[in-house]
Amino acid sequence: MKVFGFMVSADAVIKCAPDATIRSVADQILTNKISAVVVVSGTAPVGIITKTDLTKAYVAGASLDDKADSIMSKELKTVKHDLPRDDAAKIFAQGRIHHAIVIGENGEFAGLISAWDIAKECVLDQKAWPCKSTRLALKQCLTRFQDTYMYL
Repeated sequence: MKVFGFMVSADAVIKCAPDATIRSVADQILTNKISAVVVVSGTAPVGIITKTDLTKAYVAGASLDDKADSIMSKELKTVKHDLPRDDAAKIFAQGRIHHAIVIGENGEFAGLISAWDIAKECVLDQKAWPCKSTRLALKQCLTRFQDTYMYL
């Protein structure tokens, strides 16, 4: 499976402007039950704020009224839309990342993938994880994924 087959499309990605408040970003993450918000200028991603970034901001004493661009990760990791899932997983492992911006055929922001998206795709790939039940497949996939790619 290629990344474009399981990514969250750019239209569906939760986004904010660089001048959004940390409070509004945290609200978006909680309300939408997601792990990251992409910071955009116009339609171009300029940063990403993850739950980890919010935690670091809290520990550093940031105000909820501070701007998103003050805590966003500016070094965006990217993958091409036609990259195979397993190659994306290797990039995540080597770069020790949990999110990547997906770049479309013409260099545009096409979407977002996370380590969780890759793990879920593993479960759905019956060739890679043949088993009798979805629950067992999920457990096997997550165990292998954590053993190989997680760094917590």
